[in-house]
Amino acid sequence: MEPLISIRNLKKHFSVQGGTLKAVDGISLDIMKGETYGLVGESGCGKSTAGRTVVRIYEPTEGEMFYNGQDIYKLSRSKMLDIRKNFQMIFQDPYASLNPRMTVLDIVGEPLDIHKTYENVKEREKRVIELLELVGLNEEHADRFPHEFSGGQRQRIGIARALALNPEFIVCDEPISALDVSIQAQVINLLKDLQQKLGLTYLFIAHDLSMVRYISDKLAVMYLGHIMERAETQSLFDNPLHPYTKALLSAIPIPDPEIQQGKHRILLKGDVPSPIDPKPGCRFVDRCAYAIDRCYHETPELLEIIPNHYSACHRTIEIMEAKERGEEESLITTNIE
Repeated sequence: MEPLISIRNLKKHFSVQGGTLKAVDGISLDIMKGETYGLVGESGCGKSTAGRTVVRIYEPTEGEMFYNGQDIYKLSRSKMLDIRKNFQMIFQDPYASLNPRMTVLDIVGEPLDIHKTYENVKEREKRVIELLELVGLNEEHADRFPHEFSGGQRQRIGIARALALNPEFIVCDEPISALDVSIQAQVINLLKDLQQKLGLTYLFIAHDLSMVRYISDKLAVMYLGHIMERAETQSLFDNPLHPYTKALLSAIPIPDPEIQQGKHRILLKGDVPSPIDPKPGCRFVDRCAYAIDRCYHETPELLEIIPNHYSACHRTIEIMEAKERGEEESLITTNIE
């Protein structure tokens, strides 16, 4: 089965004062039709930039992105507009992503206007109302302005807008991080229901690992523009291979006081380094407990360690074997809390 979306060596660099900011620096992913691919990492790791570059809101610095076998980065802007309706995005902040001067009817109807998908005003209005009802709103909401809605309702409007052109692929850029916890589950369940009804494919960007585990079929862990580990979601949670992934998963609280009390928490030392002109070697080296001399000079490749489970660490196999012998701590080379 061929992937719907195939990303190869994607890079997005920005020229800034002091050098080049390498926000995304060579990531590769295959996303199959109908699945949800999670992309996680700390703030500033390049997740959102990757999502915007994938759908060509940002022009890539380098790399390829194949949609049904066609490299969309080679298309002209006019040709890109023809297939733009197949790619949409749900933005992080429902307060900033909706034009406060437009009614919901015009916000959701704007993609229809751009692509001229209706014959008359009545047909346009009918389609907008259908979309609003699809996301749990109703006809009465069409003539209101964004400030008249709650955060969860605004995000539903954003989802309706993304669905207007019947896309196949949607990038969800932290769609719940700006919402109250009580509303987050409602929006996630809505996205899952829409995926089943409409056959959608998602790239789901987030930093909430518990929510990503719930919605994603596969998962990639990102750090400073690089992918450190990727696998099927269950495999990654059950058997994390990269030291950074292990640290992230150790931070997830367990709703059982006895288990939580006995849980080992990995606290990473230091801060995330600057992505401006990063030094050669592994991006995680300054915070890794297992770093050796090689890690400072040679960038590790993302290699398949076990079937369909990839890790970018020089010592992954060595750490796995030591863990089986109960000697994992003997490989620690730096002090870590």
